[in-house]
Amino acid sequence: MKGTIQFHYDIVNDVVVAVPRWKVETPEDVLEWFRQYETYMKFFRRKMDMIMVLDHFELAPAVGVLWGEYRGRVLQTFTRHSYRVHANNRVKLYVNTSGARYNTATQEADSVDDAILGIKAARVTSLAAG
Repeated sequence: MKGTIQFHYDIVNDVVVAVPRWKVETPEDVLEWFRQYETYMKFFRRKMDMIMVLDHFELAPAVGVLWGEYRGRVLQTFTRHSYRVHANNRVKLYVNTSGARYNTATQEADSVDDAILGIKAARVTSLAAG
């Protein structure tokens, strides 16, 4: 297998932290990357808040557009509020493009702790909006 995603459920903050260790280079990689999210997230049976820590995530330009489509699916299907931490410039480009195309989150934070604070603030805003 070319890549794996380490998932951790932070019960205290009700947040999933995903740490993909991937070099996504082919369409098959994109599908496997998506499948790993799908397999883990289905157990929650609800949309979850998620933090993606991207220190070990690389994306080849040849599959950037396809990955962006599946990234949109991950966010639309499995997440409520999400943040990215430590994305490289190429990944940021495709995250922002995907966000614009599929109307999905593009928020970034400097650390997991900052991302948790951002998610908590988004929860308050969501509750106030009703």
